[in-house]
Amino acid sequence: MAVQISEEQVRQAEARAVQAEEVRDQAARRLDVNPYSDVAAMEHSEAARTAAQLRANAREVRQAYERQVEEERRRRSRPELEKAAAAEIRAAGREMEGLEKGLVGAVAQAEAALVALLDAGVTYNAGVVRHAQALAGAGLDRRGGESGGEETSLGEYLLRVKGREFRRMDPGSVAGWLLRRVAEERLGQFHHLVGALFPAHMTAEDQAEWLVEKASKGQ
Repeated sequence: MAVQISEEQVRQAEARAVQAEEVRDQAARRLDVNPYSDVAAMEHSEAARTAAQLRANAREVRQAYERQVEEERRRRSRPELEKAAAAEIRAAGREMEGLEKGLVGAVAQAEAALVALLDAGVTYNAGVVRHAQALAGAGLDRRGGESGGEETSLGEYLLRVKGREFRRMDPGSVAGWLLRRVAEERLGQFHHLVGALFPAHMTAEDQAEWLVEKASKGQ
């Protein structure tokens, strides 16, 4: 529960500040009479510091009290303000409900599209492996001819069909590349997603350059 400040507390704080300033002024007059007195200088310095502290405290108490009074006034007038803005409140409720439904629907559609993208990527990779193994099993490697398949020493499957090269790619990196592209277009190049997804962007461009190119052109 917030501490309540009374008007009397404000008056007391300000009175203490006034008293401290009077003490400071008296010390200043003594120092004027004895400008070379170390004691007078020390008394004035201490009195000035105390007066400054008490005046700052009085200002803080006064400001806190005024904020408290304003909050109490606002709280008392809240029902009247809400009644006057009833039409705006109803309009906000109706519109935000519709916008919320639209957002939820967009998330569901995006999820379905993302599932389709990842599934398509997995299926594509399986096709590369299947056909590379089949052609290699038929005695067709990639060292000669327009079609062939092989598995490298690193476990990578490479496929060539009528001169066109195919290899597996990371579907997750492609999804990250796509999200980064959309984020940059819709949210700006300085959005945190754009930087965070840069590694996925680079992987997608390395592993699936043809896909990135076609998707960028809307093919």
